[in-house]
Amino acid sequence: MIRRLQIPLLAALGCAALSAPGVVRGAAAAGPTQLTMSYSQKTVDFLPLWIASDAGYFKQHGLDVTVRYLPAQEGIPAIVSGQEQIVGIGGADGASADAQGANVKLVVTLTPIYFFQFWAHPQYASAGALKGQRVGITSTTGSLYAATLLVLKQLGLTTSDVVLTPLGGVVNVNSSLMAGSVAAALSHPPATYQFKRAGLVDLVDMAKSRLPSVNAGVWATQSYIEAHRDVVQGVVDAIVQALQREKSDRAFAENEISKQLGIKDKGELDFTYDFYINEVLAPEPVPQAEQLQSNIDALSAKNPKVKGLDPANMIDQSFVKNAEKAQPAK
Repeated sequence: MIRRLQIPLLAALGCAALSAPGVVRGAAAAGPTQLTMSYSQKTVDFLPLWIASDAGYFKQHGLDVTVRYLPAQEGIPAIVSGQEQIVGIGGADGASADAQGANVKLVVTLTPIYFFQFWAHPQYASAGALKGQRVGITSTTGSLYAATLLVLKQLGLTTSDVVLTPLGGVVNVNSSLMAGSVAAALSHPPATYQFKRAGLVDLVDMAKSRLPSVNAGVWATQSYIEAHRDVVQGVVDAIVQALQREKSDRAFAENEISKQLGIKDKGELDFTYDFYINEVLAPEPVPQAEQLQSNIDALSAKNPKVKGLDPANMIDQSFVKNAEKAQPAK
């Protein structure tokens, strides 16, 4: 009789273990699933990916994830060709990839608003003075580019009034602005901490308007989701845990920022952390169609293929909702 009772009891315990927080749903007992995941910019937007890796959250969910930096100019072709399946990129890049036939889904929104600030050297600190001047951008597809189009419109300028200058990564844009190679550019902390100290002028602060945007998010191809839904869920579970750690553990978060971006100044670290916590992050990272719509609207004038995209078909909220259910009660 006792032996008969043991069988259903062990089965129940096994089911409980698979549904418990920290265990990837459907994970194979053979070992962790190996996965390479890239992020498109060396910015604090992607802090949750660094935390998920270094705090061991990916491993808790049965995943062996290599997190690497890969600029969007390389990341988009990698998604389109199928070389990568899960990536960290902005909404504008995601829309551009989808318009090229990548068929991607946004599964986590990391930074849900346009929070850039438009900084200029004092002699160019007006719409009139900016005419004919070089304005730094990363590329002609990313979130910074889409935001630049919106800022120029707000200033009463068009892309014909300035010389938009693609410079690659955000680090290049920041250094070019500091060096005076461009007259103005969008940026955000930690770089703006140095801009302010150097006497540059903040012409437009987009964070104050809180316009919806997927400034950074995590995306997966639809084909990969269909074939590996448990893996995608594990990735999202780990990222949701990391976001909670980012919000609750300043010391750990600032240590990651210092490690990844090489920042040693405590004042700069505090400035950056406070900005993201108080001005940027949303209570929940659930993807929203309105966030993507703003990215599509900003790009559609230059890219007709993007204009026809339906943002509702480009998001999958189920992974974040499942992850939040699995988290311990606060």
